[in-house]
Amino acid sequence: MIAKPPPDARLRFDPEALGLEEPARSFYRRPTVQVARDLVGAWIARRHRGRWYGARIVETEAYLGSGDAAAHSFRGRRTSRVEPMYSDGGHLYVFFVYGMHHCVNVVTRRAGEAEAVLLRAAEGGPDAPARLLSGPGRLCAALGITGESSGRDLLGGGDLRILRRPRARRPRIGVSPRIGVDYAGEAREWPLRFFDVDSAAVSRR
Repeated sequence: MIAKPPPDARLRFDPEALGLEEPARSFYRRPTVQVARDLVGAWIARRHRGRWYGARIVETEAYLGSGDAAAHSFRGRRTSRVEPMYSDGGHLYVFFVYGMHHCVNVVTRRAGEAEAVLLRAAEGGPDAPARLLSGPGRLCAALGITGESSGRDLLGGGDLRILRRPRARRPRIGVSPRIGVDYAGEAREWPLRFFDVDSAAVSRR
């Protein structure tokens, strides 16, 4: 097995000190648009050699399965690459694009529905440059996320987690059409991109 790249050292943090907790499976089984909105302000974290590295998610996009021409599972498409999208909510779907970038998605709803939320951007702590995780490829590169994580269960005790702070103040959410889906017909106009309007790490305004 090829070793996964280490996360950027500037992303080291202490989830317990921030009062972060893992959401239950039911969080991910909700409607995808709702999950996409609620992931803005959550953290994506990776454990590496006993230490935690992570960043606060500031931008997401919802992909709505077989009826969404922008989704990899459009019209029930089911290949070995796309198969993790058909998992139960709370699993990861990681794909490789343009021969150079990994993109990480959180699967939503129940097994077989093939819907997911793309994590488009996140922001690290005070030691991390604002644009370090600005864009899905940069996010995966900074955290060392590769295709090896595709299909993993976020609630399975592995090295990748989504964490949230209960009762935390919610960020101000902006909404727009998704980025880079001009091929998707009318679906390219659907308002399924959600972002923290106050974050400098958002990939595009």
